[in-house]
Order: sequence, then C-alpha cells, then structure tokens
Amino acid sequence: MSPRGRSPARPGKGGVARPAGILIALLPLLAGIAVGVASAGPPPPVSTVSAQDLARAGSQIRLLRHALGAAVVVEIVLPGRSTSRQLAIAADGSMAALADQYGPVAALLTLADVDGSQTRINLPGLLGAGYAPDGSWLAAIDGRGALWRVAARSGAATLLADGPFIGSPIVRADGSVLLLAVASVSAPISSTLVELDPASGKVQALTDEQLVYGAFPLADGSLAVAAHEGGGTVVRRVAGTRSDLVADLGPGAVNVAVAPDGQQIAFVRGDEAFYMDKPLAAPRRLARGRNPTFAPEGNALLLQVGGTSIVIGRDGSQLGVFSGQVGFVACGQRCEP
Repeated sequence: MSPRGRSPARPGKGGVARPAGILIALLPLLAGIAVGVASAGPPPPVSTVSAQDLARAGSQIRLLRHALGAAVVVEIVLPGRSTSRQLAIAADGSMAALADQYGPVAALLTLADVDGSQTRINLPGLLGAGYAPDGSWLAAIDGRGALWRVAARSGAATLLADGPFIGSPIVRADGSVLLLAVASVSAPISSTLVELDPASGKVQALTDEQLVYGAFPLADGSLAVAAHEGGGTVVRRVAGTRSDLVADLGPGAVNVAVAPDGQQIAFVRGDEAFYMDKPLAAPRRLARGRNPTFAPEGNALLLQVGGTSIVIGRDGSQLGVFSGQVGFVACGQRCEP
C-alpha cells in the first residue's frame, strides 16, 4: 500500500503497509487493540468463468510476462473500460488478484488465471491481499478489516480472524501471516505489526513500534519495518526481540520500500521518489512518482508515474515502461546478477 503522498503506504507489493490518509498520532497500542477470533458465518459466494466465455464476452484479463534482464514482471491487461485494481500477483506469475473497488463497500475479488479463466468471490469490501509463496492460497482483508483465507483455484474462502487489520497481508513460507492490527479501520490512528498463526488463531506482536507503516521480509529471515518515530520515518531491522535502527529518513518520507538485502531503500517525499543503495548513503532522486517496489531479488525497482509503471535497474537505467498495472514476480536463475 502506498501513501499517495499523504502517508507511507498502499496495499502492497513488497510488504504490509498502511492506506492513505492516516493521522500521524501515537497511542498506547496493544492495550487498545484486541484482535477478534474468527466468528462463524456463511462463506462468501463464488463463481468461476471459463476462458472461452470470457473471450466471447470480451471480459478476459490477460497476464503478460516480460523478462527485463535484471527482473521479470507480469503486466495485467484489463478488458475494455474495466477499472479493476491489482492487489497481488502470485510469485510464479500464474495468477493475479484484483478488486473491482477498494474500500469498505461490497467488492468483487477476481482471481485471474494466466489461462484466461477467472474465479470471482463476493466480499464485504476489500483492503488488501497477498499470495502464499506457493500460490495455493491468498490472504485477503475485507472492508471490515477481517482476514480471509481464499483458495487460489476454487475461490473457497474461510474466515481466519475478525481483526480489524489494514494493508496488504504477507503470507510467510510457514503459513503465518504478517498484518497491521488497528483499533478501527475507519480511524486507524495507530497500528502494530503482528503475526497470525492460522492454525491456532494466535496473534503475536512483533515490535514495540506504535505506528508501523510497512514490513518487508529480508533474505536473512529478519524483517525491515518502516515506522513513525521522533517526528519522522525510520527503518528498523527486527530479529527476534532485537530492533536496530537502519535508517532515519526524516519527516515527510512516505511509500517506503526495503529490498530483501536490507540495504537498499526507496521512498517518496512530496511527489518525488528517492533511492538509497545502502542505509547511510545520500538519497538519490529517481523521478517524480510513487509506490516504489523492489523486485524479489532486489535487482530492480518499480515506480508508478501517473498511470505509467516504470522499471528501473540498480544503476538507474530504465528497463521497461508500461502503460498499465505491473508487478514483479520471482525471476529465479534466469535473472542477470
């Protein structure tokens, strides 16, 4: 999630993040936040539409894979006048999750398959989603802040926790989910980073930070956390009970992104995006833009400039320009170092 110039976040592409328009205020956190255990209720309606039927109706969503040397992206090509918004792309690029609208009102979660078929799930609003690493399911946060487990192929949805949560959940390899817990979706003036175990329903706070903007899993198993601290935005590395300051980005830094190496940092100040190749480096201006996102390998950066998506290499070179929605997927051994 990205801040759209007001607060550090947007449903995410690189990690859990806060939505726009959040008040910058610190409140005692865990004392005021009680994450609800999932309550029973009927599953949301699901429908599946074949590629042939969608093609006849002119409603197919195409997923186009592009190798850019240092990275691989999937371009989402929407039909006609569709205004669906990308929520998440599976790591292998075989599926994408989209919302027909973002927010608390009833919404349609569409799971578009690379074969052209679609699975559609009716949810009470949508705030964010994230695929499990193996792509078999995704975690979705509805408009009330409740967390759902949605099977990627069948669309069958199971309520995991009533929350409330915000942002884009991150599903880890062990099945646990990283989330931002809030006291209220309508007034999320404080947020804490938590980990939810879907099997037991146990929720554990991972940091003492009282206003977390985003979290980013690092290659060494630790987390990078962007949070409000001392009147500005900081990045901390969290490993177990230890929290170390990595970078102080100062006031006005939003849309923070941290690469898997924990060294590269990108953020937005005003309407300009900046890049740091290491925590103590002087920020380098990239361009006017928002929502920077690092490739899974950390070898490229995606930036949104108006309605255009630009992929930038580590050396600052422009690797690709796309007129629509784009997201990184795992590159594997085919990527250049």
